Amino acid sequence: MDICGDIIHNERLIKEYVRSLTAHSPAQAECFCVELLEKNADKISASRAVSAAYARCVCTFLLDKKNKSMLTEIIKNNKIIREAFFGRLDTYKYSIVFVLKRILKLNDTELTKEVLRLICNNPFRDDSAKSYSDRWSLKFITDEVMKAPEDYLNLSEESMAILNQYL
Repeated sequence: MDICGDIIHNERLIKEYVRSLTAHSPAQAECFCVELLEKNADKISASRAVSAAYARCVCTFLLDKKNKSMLTEIIKNNKIIREAFFGRLDTYKYSIVFVLKRILKLNDTELTKEVLRLICNNPFRDDSAKSYSDRWSLKFITDEVMKAPEDYLNLSEESMAILNQYL
């Protein structure tokens, strides 16, 4: 599959290919997503629409039901996907919230720091965004994450202190 073409034109086909790969081999789908991000690194932030299209392709893999039990391990172990998802792509705000809740639940302080730093430095973050808009702010993301029941997140004191630095 040509992964260096026009993402806007090929998004549907790429997402179908990712779904197919994930169904048969999540490891191959992960490799494909990494290759997609690496080969198109210069195009990823070309515009909000282009970046969002790449984000949707990656989310097709990450949020697939087959990856539910492996989601945190993928984020934790795959630096390319982690940095793109949180730090370079215009990822849908509720996808960020969904994944961030699971990352925080790990109570891995180094990973928590890195992910929050990536979100803070994401070029598509808009701190003036209203909660009902398609844009997102760090405050919105952290507020939504903190709506999770306390016993679900079960944050350590250290993880809570790190998160409070960004609230």
